[in-house]
Amino acid sequence: MLIVTDPVIAGKSVEQTLGAVFGVAVRSRNEAGNFMGKIRAIAGGKMGGFENLVMTANQSAVEAMIAQAEKAGANAITSFRFGAYSMGGGENEEFIQVTAYGTAVVLR
Repeated sequence: MLIVTDPVIAGKSVEQTLGAVFGVAVRSRNEAGNFMGKIRAIAGGKMGGFENLVMTANQSAVEAMIAQAEKAGANAITSFRFGAYSMGGGENEEFIQVTAYGTAVVLR
């Protein structure tokens, strides 16, 4: 599956536009991970646990988007983007939601 951020692909023509596709992933860390992350935030520096959390959520969202595009009969996704949101309130933002989205197309 070809995935690009541009709405057009050089050297290719779109035979059919199938519509918007998206994948959503919601992830959380356990309480110990959240606590350690808050301590690292105070001290500064790289937050590997949170980076892994985001990367895993990104990959899951992309995989879900690809599955939806394949089900629709697409062989490419154009105008690809990510959206990411924390869920919870105040100090309780313990979940991350990642949405991968784009336009499913059939390329010639």
